[in-house]
Amino acid sequence: MSDTLGTGIFERPMPSGYRDELQALMAERPEDTSRATSSLLLFRVGTLNLAIATRTASAIAPVLHVARIPHRSGTVLLGLAAFRGQILPCCSLARLLNTERLPGSHSRTLILEESPGRRWAIPIDAVVGVQLAEVLPLSPNTASAAPWSNGEIHHHDGTYTVLDQEVLFRQIMLATA
Repeated sequence: MSDTLGTGIFERPMPSGYRDELQALMAERPEDTSRATSSLLLFRVGTLNLAIATRTASAIAPVLHVARIPHRSGTVLLGLAAFRGQILPCCSLARLLNTERLPGSHSRTLILEESPGRRWAIPIDAVVGVQLAEVLPLSPNTASAAPWSNGEIHHHDGTYTVLDQEVLFRQIMLATA
């Protein structure tokens, strides 16, 4: 009985039209991948609507206590924050992007992973959510974060500037050195 089940399924004749259907499927043009979609975390810092790739955003935490570093006040580096047993440098994305913070709106901390083992804590004002979206070129009226951006996406509550991770981490390194 097991011999009949094991060979019968592979020895049966092909249905009519199978080869033609397979050739037609193989001849189809692949989808245009130049307009690929990305998984993005949408968030707000001050008056800016921003997005970053979810592969870079490793966690979102409640407000973390930031231990100030003497003689470093007023810079992009806010201090050090403890997160899951690690001490992370905490940087102000608002200062880096030169935007105004909303009073009393410091509600979450975004943990960004630059590379394995290299993380940064970034205070943000609000988390909007995660969206799978197509990244579009920047429109001319999106000048506030343009040097840090590689495009924008449209969400039902506005346009979000997508941050370029390489440029962002390079600027954080320069500002905190």
